[in-house]
Amino acid sequence: MRTFAAKIDSLLNPLRQVATYGAAPLLDLAFRLYPASVFFQSGLGRFQDFLNDTWGRQLFLFAQEHPVFGLPATIAAPVTTGAELILPILLALGLFGRFAAGGLLVMTMVIEFTYLHSTTHYLWGALLAAILIKGPGLLSVDALLVKWTRSPKG
Repeated sequence: MRTFAAKIDSLLNPLRQVATYGAAPLLDLAFRLYPASVFFQSGLGRFQDFLNDTWGRQLFLFAQEHPVFGLPATIAAPVTTGAELILPILLALGLFGRFAAGGLLVMTMVIEFTYLHSTTHYLWGALLAAILIKGPGLLSVDALLVKWTRSPKG
């Protein structure tokens, strides 16, 4: 029985390699790009309000529609806008991937618990939590930095 299991294992090994070094990195990249695009688009919309002299709309939203507990709108609106522009870029690149995922996960939880209840937020949360726990994957700047810093100096 043990030799049969060993043969099956050896037959599955090439598939395991394809999954580990081919499919998994692409899936990790997709996990990063989807929430990054959602948050970045939101940040761009907020930034457009700033550029178009309609920033008062954002201040109203953060004061009346979805206030952030403990923060006045004059602080919450620009901090959120900055986070929605910077963290998605970091996440998409996989640079400080866990930090970016953690920040966006906190934002997702704030959105879910203070403003809109949506099953979409569960998907964002699950993807971001996976990145926070596992890291951004092999197709990331973080992975390149780890490889570069751990390579033997020659």
